[in-house]
Amino acid sequence: MTVETIGALGLGDMGGAVATALKKSGFNVITTLAGRSAATVDSASDRGIKDVGGIADLVRESDLIISVLVPANAPEVAASIAAAAGASDTPITFADCNAIAPASAIAMGKVVTDSGTHFVDGGVIGGPPRDDYAPRFYVSGPDLDAMMELDGRGIQVVPVGPEIGRASAVKMVYASQTKGIAALQAAMLVSARRLGVYDELISELESSQAANLERASSAVTRLPSVAGRWIGEMEEIASTFESVGISGGFHQGAAEIFRLVDASDTESAKSLDDLVKAFAAAAT
Repeated sequence: MTVETIGALGLGDMGGAVATALKKSGFNVITTLAGRSAATVDSASDRGIKDVGGIADLVRESDLIISVLVPANAPEVAASIAAAAGASDTPITFADCNAIAPASAIAMGKVVTDSGTHFVDGGVIGGPPRDDYAPRFYVSGPDLDAMMELDGRGIQVVPVGPEIGRASAVKMVYASQTKGIAALQAAMLVSARRLGVYDELISELESSQAANLERASSAVTRLPSVAGRWIGEMEEIASTFESVGISGGFHQGAAEIFRLVDASDTESAKSLDDLVKAFAAAAT
């Protein structure tokens, strides 16, 4: 198939940047803003992404729909796409590029393919695309042609096999380290603060692990803006690990750390120390 029009679901930091990159690469990019927040409406307007109405309209006008959302919303969105596609008998491809467990991708894939729609399991690694940088979209499934047309046009597309779930598996094991480490670093600093040895810990890290302290400072400082979105991802990672006999306890704990960060009052925080104090104050 030839992809001309792409439906974009999710116009946050990553989804919005992906939509913009694809638009710059020559695709017609559209979306549906029905029921979306004012921030999302503004994002679409700022990026010049056309709102076509509801899900049924998006399905009717798109060749390919890409979903980049928080994990909790992914199944409902996939089901709505399947229902609209099944009712209209529209031949499209739906690519779920959310941070979900392989089992979740397989279940969603069945719902979508039962409607007669092609399903792509996707996992995104890297930050939002820029003019000088393209994140990698790992993809798997039996119908990858539509997504492969996007390779080199604002994003990199990396096929990892015909089985639905493989791309999600790559994302899960990769993020288990990158985001899991951020949770561990936050837990370390908050615990030191509540134990009254924060200054001593920082002094020791400056002396013996300066590079690690710099990385921890960078990661923890970023958490207030992303923790809320990462909670569900940690739970999906825990489920992924448990499916192969590995404890999911660490990443369930990481989800709890991110809940703590998300519930903290960090509005006036101006430094790492300020943030850790805010996280510690929210801990019970």
